[in-house]
Amino acid sequence: MQTTLRKLAPALLIATLALAGCQTTGQKTGQGTQPSTSGASTPPGTPSTTPGAPPSGQATVPAVGFLLAQNDPGPGLTEVKLSDGSIYVQRQPVLTRADLTEAAPLASRQGENYVGLRFSESGARTLNTVTSQNVGKLLVLVADGNILAALRISEPLTRGVLAFSVNSAQTAQDIVAKVRGDQPAVGGAAPGALPASTAPRQ
Repeated sequence: MQTTLRKLAPALLIATLALAGCQTTGQKTGQGTQPSTSGASTPPGTPSTTPGAPPSGQATVPAVGFLLAQNDPGPGLTEVKLSDGSIYVQRQPVLTRADLTEAAPLASRQGENYVGLRFSESGARTLNTVTSQNVGKLLVLVADGNILAALRISEPLTRGVLAFSVNSAQTAQDIVAKVRGDQPAVGGAAPGALPASTAPRQ
């Protein structure tokens, strides 16, 4: 169900302020481009699933995390090749689903679509610290090792909310469902996978 601006006017005001702090990169958010990775090879005979994943056929709640990334290589970073270039991602998440209290698809009166995320008190403090110390870097939202959004940090996010634009209402709903841990739609594996060693664990 699409949440309208009227119902979330106070949250949208805050979300609009958050949009000034993070900008979507050139990659179309939520499109699930298929990146290839380097720097994290898997030994022969090793299964290609994330450690601790249940056997296929069982429903699972995707692990959700926010990873810091940058455009230049550096020690301890994993290269992720996207359709419009490479980014270099830290292996450990700085925030996880446990730091979130709400995720909702939003729409403006002009028909623009957004994903709005609200963080817990401790998550908001972490978000403030992380964005204050990493202006110019990327905050990458992943679920089950799949990139959902890569957002450029342009200023500290001090209000405990994050909103980013997406290309359609369906994309917003899909991302929100993954962040909340709703049951996935029937289909194949999602494209845009990170190396298993980089995927956040809960």
